[in-house]
Amino acid sequence: MKENDWIKRLEQLYFTAVHVCHYSSNPGAVQRRIWKRFAICRVIAGKGSLSMDNVVHTVSQDEWFLLKPGMHVEFQTDMEAPVRYQIILFSCVALTLSRKAWLTEAFDFPVTGKLHIPSSTRDIQEMMDTLVNGKHAFTSLEKTRRKHLLHQLLIQLMIHVKEESPPVAGMDRALEYMTHQYMKDIRVDQMARMAGLSVNHFIRTFKRQLNMTPIEYILKQRMAKAKQLLFSSDKIKEIAEQVGYRDEHYFSRVFKKNEGVAPTLYMKNKVSRIATLYYGLDDYVITLGMTPVSALSYGQRVARHVAVPALQAHSHQGLILNSFNQNYDGLRRVQPDLIITSDRLEPNESLHHIAPTAVLEHTNHFGERLLYMADIMGRTEQAAQWIEQHADLSLALRGRIQSRWGKQSAMFIRVSSHFYRMYGLNNQTGALLYDDLGFQLPRYFPEKQWAVETKAGDMQLYDADHIFVMVDPTEEAHAQLRQLQQSSEWLALRAVQEGCVYNAGDIFFKTLGPTGRMWAMRYVAEQLGVTVR
Repeated sequence: MKENDWIKRLEQLYFTAVHVCHYSSNPGAVQRRIWKRFAICRVIAGKGSLSMDNVVHTVSQDEWFLLKPGMHVEFQTDMEAPVRYQIILFSCVALTLSRKAWLTEAFDFPVTGKLHIPSSTRDIQEMMDTLVNGKHAFTSLEKTRRKHLLHQLLIQLMIHVKEESPPVAGMDRALEYMTHQYMKDIRVDQMARMAGLSVNHFIRTFKRQLNMTPIEYILKQRMAKAKQLLFSSDKIKEIAEQVGYRDEHYFSRVFKKNEGVAPTLYMKNKVSRIATLYYGLDDYVITLGMTPVSALSYGQRVARHVAVPALQAHSHQGLILNSFNQNYDGLRRVQPDLIITSDRLEPNESLHHIAPTAVLEHTNHFGERLLYMADIMGRTEQAAQWIEQHADLSLALRGRIQSRWGKQSAMFIRVSSHFYRMYGLNNQTGALLYDDLGFQLPRYFPEKQWAVETKAGDMQLYDADHIFVMVDPTEEAHAQLRQLQQSSEWLALRAVQEGCVYNAGDIFFKTLGPTGRMWAMRYVAEQLGVTVR
């Protein structure tokens, strides 16, 4: 983007908060955190390293960094020359004028991370000094002046940063290569040449800045990736090759020396603190006889969450994460051995810095998923027990429902503030109603569609004998439900006329886990007047 375009965008910034501070590190200290606000950092003394989203940079005097919210940051300071920073923390949004109304939107700077600022930019250094060493912004006028000066500083920084970043040089170049190419055959003399140093000087400098040797750094990257891959169906030979070892036996010896256990036994013997980051995954872990150290809260997703007795004993023992604003700093504090998440959740690179992270592909085939996890974690007995109990319950409920009602069709409808959505075969409620309980899909519902968004007037196309209704926990969604219930199209439905419309409660989320699914089977049957011991 042209320079003038960026200046124009920068001019639209509105600052909601500005704080300034000095930061002095202890010799050899390491600090890790998930960054929560924007920050300009200027190094005023010392040496060390700064890792941002797994990109490692060396740190020395008069270097500048721009950090952004959500960035995973790790400070490592030199043993002999601790780092001192000037830091400006700020929050901002972009203001845009649309149809005579001002709108706010998130702002993303053209460059973040290490800023390559020419050393001759004395005016920028003076702006930073004025901001950091000026009066505390107690009055409204002082706060406004500080925001104005920060605005000018950011514009000057972005102008002086070259549009095309210069080639990474010296230690930064070697660090970047080792971080991303750890699986290759890396020689120390090669890295020393890349850094422009002798081998001995490179090793001494590396160890002083990162508190480990280059070989130890490469090993750390390899072991972190290997632990992530061990929660997969890959064979040890394949995992060894992916992290840079041609000989699987040598890989196993190296892994055991570092982790205290062979890679084949790591998941079974060393992984006891599992963090789950998607609905139902905590249920899988509990079903396999373990207690997760974290789970997502259902509080903001359903009007009323009913606890499943078999899961309730575990529900308050771990960290409960907000489903809309997950606190990854809290997740770090519980120190998980493994994080399990779903491909339905937006990926977040920060997780890999907290613990090895396995991303599972979503599936409605619970038995297969449970056996997959159980095999890796040495819990096959628990998985087999669930599969047997599920099959027995499904057979019993199918028989009793059909005995009372005959062959019947059913439909699951979700009412939100924006849509009426009807769910088909290829989702968790479809697995519950049609696979577990033996209902039929309404006659004209497209079988290959996982869901259909519809208007009240089109619901008669998918008329069913039984309707289960879920309402999102918002006033707008409840208003949509009231509007639907008053419509002539709704009142004409067979299930409505025969009194076969039921509150689905929170089974939409319950059915994402194996134990919750069995609870949901009983819940649906009870709505139909069918019980089983």
